[in-house]
Amino acid sequence: MQNSEIVLINLSKQALKPKFKFDRLYRILYNESIYRKAYSNIYSNDGSATHGVDKETADGFSIDKINKIIELLKNESYQPKPARRTYIPKKNGKKRPLGIPSFGDRLVQEACRMILESIYEPKFLDCSHGFRPQKSCHTALMDISKTFTGVNWFIEGDIKGFFDNINHHTLIGILRKRIEDEKFIRLMWKFLKAGYVEEFRFNNTYSGTPQGGIISPILANIYLNSLDWFVTKKLKEEFDSGKPKAQQRNPKYRNLEYQLGKVKKQIENMEENSTQKEELIAKYKEIKKEMLSIPYIVNPNGYKSLKYLRYADDFLIGVNGSKEDCKTIKESIKCFLKNELNLELSDEKTLITNSSDMAKFLGYNITIGNNENVYKNKKGIEIRSARRNVRLMMPKEVITKAIVDRNMVRDINALKWKIDCRPMLINLSDLEIVTIYNAEIRGLYNYYRLAENVTHKMWQFRYVMEYSCLKTLAGKHKSSVHKMIEKYRIDKNWGIKYETKKGQKICYFYKDGFKRDKSVKQFNPDPIANVRKYMGTTELERRMNASMCEWCGKENVPFEVHHVNRLKNLKGKEVWEKLMISRQRKTLILCEECHNKIAHPHG
Repeated sequence: MQNSEIVLINLSKQALKPKFKFDRLYRILYNESIYRKAYSNIYSNDGSATHGVDKETADGFSIDKINKIIELLKNESYQPKPARRTYIPKKNGKKRPLGIPSFGDRLVQEACRMILESIYEPKFLDCSHGFRPQKSCHTALMDISKTFTGVNWFIEGDIKGFFDNINHHTLIGILRKRIEDEKFIRLMWKFLKAGYVEEFRFNNTYSGTPQGGIISPILANIYLNSLDWFVTKKLKEEFDSGKPKAQQRNPKYRNLEYQLGKVKKQIENMEENSTQKEELIAKYKEIKKEMLSIPYIVNPNGYKSLKYLRYADDFLIGVNGSKEDCKTIKESIKCFLKNELNLELSDEKTLITNSSDMAKFLGYNITIGNNENVYKNKKGIEIRSARRNVRLMMPKEVITKAIVDRNMVRDINALKWKIDCRPMLINLSDLEIVTIYNAEIRGLYNYYRLAENVTHKMWQFRYVMEYSCLKTLAGKHKSSVHKMIEKYRIDKNWGIKYETKKGQKICYFYKDGFKRDKSVKQFNPDPIANVRKYMGTTELERRMNASMCEWCGKENVPFEVHHVNRLKNLKGKEVWEKLMISRQRKTLILCEECHNKIAHPHG
């Protein structure tokens, strides 16, 4: 059979044909190569060591398991197991349900995800950024920064309980528009109806896609792709009118600017001690004050424009127009979601915000630089910027929440915070304590590094983190903060010295600064199918295809994969552990006999 990458490339090329229907997809799932690629895609995820209801993980993957899955698929007796339901905390304090499929089902889902991605990805619009290759929260935010310049209003869109309320019949109807393979459609039905197990009790699923399922994100994007087309094609084309150049400088402002220039020349040509000079300076200030009180830009020709961007089930719309226009747009989207997708727009969360205020999207505050605001420049002169650029800001509550969630402040409402230690970390080594604090600082900075105010906000956060870290170390050693600083000081900084095979190293407390960084690897839109992501086999695939035991050296034997979740968990006591550590690999390709010896040494 063909290699998986060739199959996926061909699908991607066919997807560019507008009326092409896919009628031979299910047989792709008979190809061993697609499962090797699927395994190489998901084995490195932390979830690969998380078991479903059948207790299986990525460890023990073998050609025998692939063949068993293929046989079940051929006679259509394959039935996905119900997902194991667990809960993860949300930002608002509530909990989000997460469905964890069995590892065998994850393999089949990943194979189906690759097939669906090959078909639909070439036709997705650039305004969609969630769960897509080479796109992320940062590409979404930078897209807003570049395209929403000068908008008057924001519409912050929120779909009520989207992942739990996806209508199965509507989703299958959307898939059938491009897929005419009923076996593949029946497999999609099986995944949607697999149900979940919670507290040892089976529950049916009548709507939604399981949050945590590998196939769920691509199905969600397929479902909402019609919303993208509705807003960017129908709504935008009907709403947009006039040209940006229709926005002109206010004639009254231009006239005052001319008068100001005239008075300035008179002042410059006048003698230093002239009695009229003071009068002209007063007149200059009066004209300047009047200029700053009237709009710089007017819109006499009715220019209107709509911008749109979506990340998963959240979307942001920028409008050049009136608040009434925004209400009309919001109502049109609400009707479309209800009538076409059986979804409900959340009225209380879908806000219409003036662009001079802060709209919230993907954890950032977003506003437009307002040319009506007068401020003093570095020389103390009152000016008003005519630029209407998008400003990405880090909300102040992010820092507060990060501090409160880690219990680093005793009384958050006090005028002056009393920074505390973290008892949960006291039993760790000094190196681990500093490493954890550094990782938390870097994590927050890396997400908010696009913000204009990231430097100021992150230095505030770092100050609290540093003092809390020193207090935690002091609590561990039953000492004081001052003594900890003296003990670990290294020049102007401080850190923990530790030994490695290559000698002594130093883990400094975070000292790299918080410079604003807008560099984002963005996907370059191209009308030609992006097939390069399917080209070439991974190193793991090549090792599996070699059919050679990496322990005993036997060739042409059925393989089994020995998998560990994290290399740092290996102690290095066993020879096979040393081998994995030296090669920096989380997997070993073994024959059945060697895998039994390693995985079950006392069996």
